[in-house]
Amino acid sequence: MITRRLLIASTALLPLMARAGFAQDGHADLEPEADAGMAQEMPRRYMMEDLYGNVMTNEEFAGKYVLIYFGYTGCPDVCPTSLSTMADALDILGEDATQVTPIFVTVDPERDTAKLMREYLAFFDERIEGLRGPKAYTDHMVKTFNARYEKHIPDPAQPDRYSIDHTASIAFLDPVGMLIKRYPHGTSAEDMANDMRAIMAEAPVK
Repeated sequence: MITRRLLIASTALLPLMARAGFAQDGHADLEPEADAGMAQEMPRRYMMEDLYGNVMTNEEFAGKYVLIYFGYTGCPDVCPTSLSTMADALDILGEDATQVTPIFVTVDPERDTAKLMREYLAFFDERIEGLRGPKAYTDHMVKTFNARYEKHIPDPAQPDRYSIDHTASIAFLDPVGMLIKRYPHGTSAEDMANDMRAIMAEAPVK
């Protein structure tokens, strides 16, 4: 399944990357040093927009397990791989996937329009919801999840042709909105699905 999705991504996403101002990405994982310092007593709070202009807060996803991935449509390798893994994990979960809301949050709201994101995510799985927002809102959500991103502009004469390094793990939240764990980049879809299924079996969504 992963091979099939990556083949689709590698061929069909090229025009989307070009439209997004894609430049060679020197991606580096910016993983949190630890989540132990993050308060676990309260759910992660944020406010963004979905890809149809509706205001979305963390409360909209209450009552379901949530997968959250931060990235951008111009990412040439890490994001397509991660989204393919997410989609394949949902397929492996089968009926259990109805308990999960998968979310892709762009860290490049300047270039990632709602239309572009809809087209991008459609190549992976229509169940993956996209969120975007002004930089201040994006930065707040990124910080809320103890994630990071850095913009790199190789040529100052072309400031719109930049790449973004970002946290590459996928966050898994419980139905209350608290972080359960992160799946590091490179985790297989099978391992992710099996782990999620075991966690959800202990506390299924009602």
